[in-house]
Amino acid sequence: MPPRPRLKPVNGVSQVPAYTDFKLHDICSGPDDPNVEVIDQNQTAGSPAFFIGNRYFVTKRLWNVGSSPNHFHHGKFTTIRESIMAHAGEAQLSQTNFANLSPYDQGSMIEFLKSLKVLPTGTRSRIVDDLNRPVNWPPAGVY
Repeated sequence: MPPRPRLKPVNGVSQVPAYTDFKLHDICSGPDDPNVEVIDQNQTAGSPAFFIGNRYFVTKRLWNVGSSPNHFHHGKFTTIRESIMAHAGEAQLSQTNFANLSPYDQGSMIEFLKSLKVLPTGTRSRIVDDLNRPVNWPPAGVY
């Protein structure tokens, strides 16, 4: 028998904090951006549009970004920071806003993103350290 879902529906609806809009966005700076996919699999195979490449990607869900070592649509980035900084096109404003944050605020944003994890079965706390041990939050004396 598979494990029971850990999400508890409220009025028949399970809310999942996926942190995405599930929309298609151009996140590249142009045809020469190294993040453009070489082919556009959304086009007819072998057609001219197929070989132009793809700059449009469905927004990845950030839920689980803290559990995954690979980032961006192609998974080539190993840090959250380099993934954020690679955004362009429709995501340029988000990248610029992040770049304009103080180093402390950038670090805080990254720590928040790292906290978005899919927790192992049996985990009782929603806030855990890198070894999935419960962490009291906020830390005593901070607020």
